[in-house]
Amino acid sequence: MSIDAALSSAMKTIPDCIAAGYVDMETGMLLGLQAAEAEHSDVLENLALAVANLFQGRGVIAFQELLRAAGAEETDHPGFGEIAVFSDDRLHIFLRTRDYPDHVVCYICRDSANIGLALTKSHISLGPVAAAV
Repeated sequence: MSIDAALSSAMKTIPDCIAAGYVDMETGMLLGLQAAEAEHSDVLENLALAVANLFQGRGVIAFQELLRAAGAEETDHPGFGEIAVFSDDRLHIFLRTRDYPDHVVCYICRDSANIGLALTKSHISLGPVAAAV
C-alpha cells in the first residue's frame, strides 16, 4: 500500500479528519499528503516545516531533560511520542512513528471531533501508515 493510500484509509476512520500528512523531520519534507480540500493541503505543507521544531526545538528538549532528571521520562525513546494541539477550529494530532523516530504522522480534525476517539483511531492507524513508507 502506498503512503497516500494509507493516509486516505486512516482519514476515513478518524472522526472529522480533514487532512493527513507524513513528515520527515530530518529533511522537513512532506512525504505523503491527503486532504479533503485544497486549502487543507496548503496548511499541511506549511505545517511540515514546523513539525521538527515542535518535537525537537530547544524548549522541548530542555523540558524533556528536566523530566529525565526527575526520573519521569524513559531514556530509551527519543522525545515525545505524540502531541495534540487545539486551535480555534481545529484539532492537530502529531504522532512520532516507532520504527522511524524522525518521522511524524499529522492529522488535522475539525474541533467537533471527539478527542478521545480521534486519538485512539489515530494510534490504531499509525502502524499501517508507517508500514507504507
